[in-house]
Amino acid sequence: MCKVCAESKRRNLTNQLHALIIFFGLLWPLRYLSAHEIEEKEKPLPIGNFSVPVVTQIAPLISFGQLLVGERALLPQLSETYTKFHHQSTNVIMPTVIYGIRDDLDVVLFVPWTPGNRSGSFHSSGMEDMIVQLEYEYYSRSRIDYVLGASLVANVQFPTGSSAKTPRTGNESFTYFLGTTLAYLSYDWYAFTSYGANLTTTHHRTKIGNSYLYQWGFARYIKQLSPRGYIFDVMVEFDGTYTEKDKVHGTTDPNSGGNIILLTPSIWLSSARWILQLGISLPIMQQMNGTNPKVRYSIPYTLSVARQF
Repeated sequence: MCKVCAESKRRNLTNQLHALIIFFGLLWPLRYLSAHEIEEKEKPLPIGNFSVPVVTQIAPLISFGQLLVGERALLPQLSETYTKFHHQSTNVIMPTVIYGIRDDLDVVLFVPWTPGNRSGSFHSSGMEDMIVQLEYEYYSRSRIDYVLGASLVANVQFPTGSSAKTPRTGNESFTYFLGTTLAYLSYDWYAFTSYGANLTTTHHRTKIGNSYLYQWGFARYIKQLSPRGYIFDVMVEFDGTYTEKDKVHGTTDPNSGGNIILLTPSIWLSSARWILQLGISLPIMQQMNGTNPKVRYSIPYTLSVARQF
């Protein structure tokens, strides 16, 4: 093995080890915080946004986290996002399973795949990078009229996709995510903010740029449009992503990375068992590097069915 290849492999293994240490090192102390930070709770009255169980209460459509569903609750989901760029498009279908280990801890499995991406005359399809995620609520305050909570989100993205395809369907290297969320829920209102980072690793001297997420949003419960046994909310999300430039075989790609903020109005409809989310994302700011393609619009939706054991 050549010295350059050996050094690249060593750096990649070192990066993965460091990321794993950070991943588990930050999660471990949080189990001690719960005894100090979780205050005495009062159960909210079953009115407005609280008139359905925790497992089907409102959550963001495209922002990360805030997927706590309660102990022994299971929430399978089917999501799809079609994104149109200039001369390019992607379509990602994502079966997801959320399971509540405890009221303040859950595990999530994302299995994304694409039936067809397009870039000019090139087409690709297949499995994308699978994700295993943990979310832990390290602060919670509950009263009869509102709930306030903060959580830590961490995940590992496995290299199950392919970077050799055009458009690529994965990074072919491990990626580690760490972020935090803060959310407020009352009878009529829901508001949140969240911040996180995707930290990529190197594969064959190629490294996709790290990305940093800054997100916030709010929703309003509409009593007049809520069918009996359901809640109907109108939501608005702002999702910003700053991405560093890629390095391909050790050389920085000038046509990669940039900064974008998406505005996503959406609707939420849920009962004790079912959830429907549907929205449209539009860029309100794009500063992309070089010829990196710009987003024109994106259409996401999510269908969910809940089960309590």
